[in-house]
Formats: sequence, C-alpha cells, structure tokens
Amino acid sequence: MGFPTVIKAVVCYIESHLDKARLDYGELERLFGYSGAHLRELFRRETGVSLARYQRHRRVMRSAWELLHTDKTVLEIGAAYGFANPETYARAFRSVTGLTPSRLRSRNRMRSGCGSSTQEQKGRSDGMNRENTGDSRVIYGVPRVFYGAYGGVTPYPICLKACADFLGDKVSYTQMMAGSGAAFRFAWNREMWDLSNVDIYHTFTESNNVYCLGGKALGREFSFLERGEDTTKEAFLEFIKARLEQGYPCIALGVIGPPEACIVTGYHRGGEELLGWNCFQENPEFAASVTKDESGYFIARGWWENTDTQAVMCIGPKVGEPLNVREVLENAVKAMTPRQEGAYAKGLAAYAAWREAMGREEEYNTGGNYSLLLEKMMCHNDAMNCLEDGRYHAAAFFRQAAKATGEEGYGQIGEEFARCAEELKGLRELFDTLSGMDKAMKLLADRDVRQQACQKITLAEQADARALEMMRKVLG
Repeated sequence: MGFPTVIKAVVCYIESHLDKARLDYGELERLFGYSGAHLRELFRRETGVSLARYQRHRRVMRSAWELLHTDKTVLEIGAAYGFANPETYARAFRSVTGLTPSRLRSRNRMRSGCGSSTQEQKGRSDGMNRENTGDSRVIYGVPRVFYGAYGGVTPYPICLKACADFLGDKVSYTQMMAGSGAAFRFAWNREMWDLSNVDIYHTFTESNNVYCLGGKALGREFSFLERGEDTTKEAFLEFIKARLEQGYPCIALGVIGPPEACIVTGYHRGGEELLGWNCFQENPEFAASVTKDESGYFIARGWWENTDTQAVMCIGPKVGEPLNVREVLENAVKAMTPRQEGAYAKGLAAYAAWREAMGREEEYNTGGNYSLLLEKMMCHNDAMNCLEDGRYHAAAFFRQAAKATGEEGYGQIGEEFARCAEELKGLRELFDTLSGMDKAMKLLADRDVRQQACQKITLAEQADARALEMMRKVLG
C-alpha cells in the first residue's frame, strides 16, 4: 500500500475523532502497523504539517463551521471538540484563524447583513455581493460545499444544488442526483483496486454527459471547457472570467486535489489565484498551495499546475424547462444497463464484479496486517457510499414523482430503489468504519463476513434489476 493511502486513512481516523483533545498514538500504531514516530514523520514529510498541528487545525475549523451555522454557545462548541475550557479554545482558535470564536461569529453576522442574495437577478447585480478591483473579482454568498452538504456525498450534485440556491432555483439535492444521472451510477474496475470506481464520469458511455445533464436538469444554459493537450491556462481563465463577469459561479473539476467538482467564485492576481469552495480544501496534503479568504472560500495557487484540474463548466441563464420525469427515466435506463466498457463493469454488471473482488480469498490473507487491507476496505466503502447515496435519492425522486403525477409505476420504481438502499444499509452495518477501523479490518479479513456481504450485494442487485425492468416498462 502506498503512503498516500496511509495518509488518507490517518486523515479519515482524525475526522472521526475530532472530539478528542489528543491523538491516541497507541491505537494508530495498532491500526496501521507503523510506529507512532514513523507515522508522525511520514505525515509531516507528505503534508508539510505535524499530525498534532493538523488535528488541532481540523478541530478548530470544524468548530468554526458550527459557530457560523448553528445557535450553540461558544462554550458548548469548544467542549464538543475537546477543548478543556474557554481560554484553551480561544487560544487555539486564534492561532489558527487570527480571530476569537466570538469575533468570528459576530463578524459573519455583520457580513451577512450586507445582503448576500440567493435570487438570481439580485445576486448578479448587487455590488455589495461582489469584490471587483481590477485584477480581482469575487462573488460572495455562494453556499459552501463539503461532503455531507444537503445530506449527500456526491460533489457534482452538491455543487449543482449550491449554484441553484445562489441563483434562486428551488430544487433539492434529490432532484440534482436524479436529473444528472448520478443517482443511478455504479462501476467497478475488474483489473485493479480502483478508488475512482465511484467517479460520476463513469455514469454514461460518454463521460461528459453527466455534467451536461446537470444543466438540463435545471433548464439552464450549460457551457463546458475540457482540458486537452492544446488547452491553455489562458483559455480556462477566459472562460471563468467571462462567467463571473455575468454573475455566474463556475463549477470546476480539480483546482484542489483530485478531479472532483468544486465551485469557483472568484479570482485574485488576474487569475493566478482562484477562490471558491472545494471538498478537499481542508485536507493537509494540499495545504501548501491553499490559504483561506475571510469568507471561508479557499484561495488556491498553482491550480493549473495541478494536472487533476480537468475541466470547467458553468450553469448559466434559463433557456428552457427542466428535465421531466420521463427524460430522467430514459437516462436512468442508460446508466443502469449492464455493460463492460474498457476495464470497467458498469450498471448492473458492476455488482458481479464487486462480488468477485469480495470473494478473492488470496487477497485477504494478510496475516492480520490491517494496512494491507485498507485500500480494499476503502474501495468497498466507496461503493457503499456511492450506492447508498444514489439509490436513496433515486427512491425519493420516484416517490415524489408518483405523488405529483399519480403514476403508480413511478411509485413502484421508488420502492425497488428503496429496497436496494435498505440492503446496502445492512451491508454497511457489517463494515462500519466510523465505529472503529480496527473492527472493520478484522471483519473484512473474515471470509464468513464477506460471504454475508456478498448475499447483501446480491439482494441489492436484484432490487436494482427490478427497478430497471420497471423503468423500461414505463417507457413502453
């Protein structure tokens, strides 16, 4: 297992223990098979910050989010993140943010009073909502995106929902998941343990179709620029600046970290620095090129040098009606139809590939070395996240469609997707990584547990197959 995977696993561990004042290095040694000293040195070398400093930074930044978005008292929030008393919390908070917790909360409320708007016309024209100083332009008031926003874990639909909110469209995350097709995706690489299995560009045969459908789902103009061999940084900046000038935030792939969707809300220094929201902006491995605007937006340098900055797109003005239920059905059928494309089994075919990977006994005989199991656990976990998120919202979409139209077939489709989501929920109960990585690794190494997992996978597959058949019947 490569060191970047170890770092990612350590970060996951820290995220699930932010209520602790100090890291338990004994537990880290037991989980990852390295000494505490080696883990500290490895983390510092790969990220540029110490483990202890990163853990304190994450506790502070998570607490800052609660200060800005909840009515809990400063005392309650500090205690929830392991700070022994208000003075300790204030010192740590100031060292990270330059402000006290109370000052951050009051400053944000004063800023909110300036009138950031979620109505499209006002949001695009209100000078209080923008910064424009020659080589800088920033649109303020775009909602933050992060894993868990709107109850979802798929970055592109989260970004669509945030941009729609800013522009005044009343849509749900469920609608964005279904409309883009992301709710119906599943892929599995038969040739390797691949953490990109769940990336939404595997949804359809044409990889960019899922992005285009996001614009169509809102009835808005969609523009897209992909990074090719001849694409220049200047072309990207021209695209971004033109849309920001019109008052529309952009959605980019990459900028910080891997090629996942993020929102670009502005730029400084003529575009040498981009601003916005990104699910990876707090990750330590990217800290060297990222600072933070007082609004919370990331400020990213070297964004073009990041080769995972693969595309930029924009959801622009209204040009027609949003996708209707039948159009969503047609795209869902395309996404779920079983097929093999290159190394990837897609749609219903991915379930069989997943079971095969779960059943290769020789790959799990590691003698209790959990580090060797970690990458496999992450792949299985990603598949569960992808399908739970997707099928739950697919079920919600068709239930809502049945209620709105009275079409009985839509409700039946929703119930099959709900059954699939329920089986996946049962599968997750076998491998609950948040309750203890040690426990999850032991369970993954146990052949009997993996056989139980395969039974759940089969039941989920059968529910998906029934939903697909129903969708085909409704389409006639």
